[in-house]
Amino acid sequence: MNLGLKGRVALITGSTRGLGRAIAETLAAENTDIVINGRSSKTVGDVAYKIEHKFNHNIKAYQCVCDATDPKKIREFFSGKMLQIGRLDILVNNVGNIETFGKFEDLSEDDWRRSFELTFMSAARFIRASLPYLRRSDQARIINISSLSGHQPSFTGLNPHYGMAKAGVLNLTKNLANDLGRYGITVNAVCPSTLAGGGWGNNVADRANRDRITIEEAELKMRQEENRKSPLDKMGELADVADLVVFLASAKARFLTGHCYNVDGGITRSVK
Repeated sequence: MNLGLKGRVALITGSTRGLGRAIAETLAAENTDIVINGRSSKTVGDVAYKIEHKFNHNIKAYQCVCDATDPKKIREFFSGKMLQIGRLDILVNNVGNIETFGKFEDLSEDDWRRSFELTFMSAARFIRASLPYLRRSDQARIINISSLSGHQPSFTGLNPHYGMAKAGVLNLTKNLANDLGRYGITVNAVCPSTLAGGGWGNNVADRANRDRITIEEAELKMRQEENRKSPLDKMGELADVADLVVFLASAKARFLTGHCYNVDGGITRSVK
């Protein structure tokens, strides 16, 4: 199937590891030029080189070295390196993870502010900076990585600050789909459940610390718990999300906008 992605340029925030890197590599496999984003120039450079090498230098992997929570650095990238790249067709807002684990009363005001900055404001700032380029594209896509936590609380009551920020991303997605459609820009969100990969290791380490058990015991226990949530009795992988993102970025998704796609193995039981 020709997805119409050859020669397109996609910027994926937070793409040096985990889900962001999986998305970048899956787009590159469709001959999409990619922009790797991260805070460390060495890490960004290494990842960009490895991806170009993996695909025999048939694609370009540009570098966006900036902290997604730093508005000045984002503006500097778009007024400098992005001008040299010259075009942008796809923006994937992937930045946003759980830095502090806890229930409502465990979390400080700084925890809440940091979660909002990292997850919501990073997306808003990259979208704002990208719009002059996306308006010029004939196949412009914005894809926001949210989470099941964005539309339903966790089973344990943990991390409401993360759910709050991801819920904001969903509202922003719908708002911008309505507003930017006149430019031919589609805006969608993807809501994964817990995935085996990416931030999974951090979750396991936190569980081991809280329950005072080994990493191996924590991972086994958590996998069993996650498997039981899904009718498929298994966890999702990074590729499950990356494949959907690539489809939403493609020419085949031209009439899809304003939606939130759950990648959760049937965990969400509601009709809508």
